[in-house]
Amino acid sequence: MMDAGQLDDAYTRLCHGLTEAGEQATPQVLARLVLLLMQQVDDAQKVGAAIDEALEGFRDGASLRR
Repeated sequence: MMDAGQLDDAYTRLCHGLTEAGEQATPQVLARLVLLLMQQVDDAQKVGAAIDEALEGFRDGASLRR
């Protein structure tokens, strides 16, 4: 597991990459990244749990109404 510094570095790299890719490409880049990471995790239960956690507060557009 990554420590806090490694996680911060990875997130910063992602943010810079998304800026370079541009706003229109961001959804495609993120979708591709997710698929690549799911392949590397190679554990359906862990991937499913991460999906559920990521969707918390976003189902039925709830977070969009705040």
